[in-house]
Amino acid sequence: MKTDKKRATRPLFSLLLSMIILGLVLSACSNSGNTAATTGTTKANTAPQAGGITPTPGAQKTPIANPPPGAKKGSGGTPLPANEIKPLTFNLAYNDAAIERDMAQMYTPGSATYHQFLTSDQFVQRYALSDTQLQQVKSWLTSQGYTVDAVDGLRSSIQARAKVSTIEKSLNIKLKAYTLLNRTFFMQEGEPTLPASIRGYVHSVVGLDNFALPEFKPPVGFQEQTQQANSANCKGYGAKQTLTAKKLAAAYQLDKLYAQGFQGQGMSVGIAEFSEPFSASDLANYAACAGIAVPKVETVEIDGKVKSGPGEGEAAMDVELVAALAPKANILVYQANADNTSFAQAMVDLLNRVATDHRVQVLSISYGTAESSFSESEMAAVNRSLRTLASEGISVFISSGDCGAYTLRVRQPQVAEVAFPASAPYAISVGGTHLQVNDSNVRTSETVWGEDDGTPVCQNQWGTGGGVSQNPDFKRPSWQTGKGTTTHYDGTSQAVFTATLPPAPVTAPNGLRQVPDVAAAAYPNIAIYYNGSWYASGGTSAAAPIWAAGAVLVNQALQQNGKSPIGGVPTFYTLANQAKNYHPYTDITVGNNLFYPATPGWDYSTGWGAPNFNDITQLALSE
Repeated sequence: MKTDKKRATRPLFSLLLSMIILGLVLSACSNSGNTAATTGTTKANTAPQAGGITPTPGAQKTPIANPPPGAKKGSGGTPLPANEIKPLTFNLAYNDAAIERDMAQMYTPGSATYHQFLTSDQFVQRYALSDTQLQQVKSWLTSQGYTVDAVDGLRSSIQARAKVSTIEKSLNIKLKAYTLLNRTFFMQEGEPTLPASIRGYVHSVVGLDNFALPEFKPPVGFQEQTQQANSANCKGYGAKQTLTAKKLAAAYQLDKLYAQGFQGQGMSVGIAEFSEPFSASDLANYAACAGIAVPKVETVEIDGKVKSGPGEGEAAMDVELVAALAPKANILVYQANADNTSFAQAMVDLLNRVATDHRVQVLSISYGTAESSFSESEMAAVNRSLRTLASEGISVFISSGDCGAYTLRVRQPQVAEVAFPASAPYAISVGGTHLQVNDSNVRTSETVWGEDDGTPVCQNQWGTGGGVSQNPDFKRPSWQTGKGTTTHYDGTSQAVFTATLPPAPVTAPNGLRQVPDVAAAAYPNIAIYYNGSWYASGGTSAAAPIWAAGAVLVNQALQQNGKSPIGGVPTFYTLANQAKNYHPYTDITVGNNLFYPATPGWDYSTGWGAPNFNDITQLALSE
């Protein structure tokens, strides 16, 4: 692995060229959304009576909706048809100060409320709008011509739809379509406003642009064609030293949890998918070769039905890895139709559904794209939903990205940018490693997943995502401390810039959120069965479900011993900083993600490192 490659300092003309290219990059855009009207049934509000909130004038600094910084519109724009129906999600206000205060105690070891996670009813009673306040918002929407489709049980959002003309008039904006770089997207013109009577009750509105696109095609290596049409084809499983479920389980101490009887019985894992189906026959073939029962997978539809088929391979990998590593856990695939809504809106709706259902202990998300593709209001809405899940003790593992330190590397090779939603403060961001395990199921090597994997690349190289957020609202959390978290990096000598105009050399730390938090196998040498063939696949899209499967077994052990689940991201820093005689992580110290090197302790390539799930369990039990 080439870990010490240096980029020469670029002359001034090259810097200017990078600035010009960056301007073009930030004009990147997404496909236009589905213009068909969405349908839905208004759900009755069955939440318990909440005390309500007291709006504080001027407390909310983020606009209720603003354009993504990367969506450089160009001139003009074409007005959307007045009668076109658009779905929107109105995110409702909470008692944010109370939530943040309670969350700090919930994740502080020694606190009287440490790991005393909340039920859905408790969350509503403590932080949500009252019946009267909620009704005020719904009444205004219907008076303006919106159809209210649903109010979730946590009173976190109202899903509604209306004609473009209604949206424009009620919010005092214009919706226009733009075409740049052969892609078309729509977005708002002007800053939305709401009447004073409800302004304090609405935190944000999501769905006023569809600039960001979900990225979900994992890297793949060799392909082994199917040899038998009517029976399990196992020829390619484990071929060419690919990682099987047994090898992954041995490397990450899952086999030790199996030996104690923990295989996920009575537990549930959620998997987020965005318009990405999988084939039941692929899953059955994988299960037969991995030596597990064919898992029963429940699909929860969000924002409409998704067409069936084998997909692009992302969902297949997510489900197969969770099924193989937590073979007796229930699997719920939360399937959002991102064709009917924007990616940001689909994320908010999905996360709110998971939090409202409160049926899973962990959630895996293998999707994201560059921070600059989302607006501050969209990122704030997603992070608030992740905060709710953390308050319920639900661990949400999110892939950190697959293009190294450069999420938009396919279009701009020298702009260091992290992926969202992995960069959200309440996400558990999962980076990637290159894991090798021999035929005796012994880990022989684990380094950073970097630039030498030999697969088709991001126009340059694949590699684990990592770096520093550029969203000023994502302050570095108080719990993000420990060895390595303050190591300084400067992109000046290597001409590595931020995704801003004008560009500036990237610096880390910068006072904002740092990612990833942890890591797992991502190099494309993991055996996956997809569309009738065996593949060597990977990406941080594999690392996230590996962590989710392991975490649910940890939670099973904790539950059987009367302990609370491990919960949200602060716990993973507590594990590292209060490890005692345990080794919760394998520290990765070799390799880089095309800019940030692996170092002892925490680093911007692999966070704290790869999991040792049995040690994590024993450490958590010792608290």
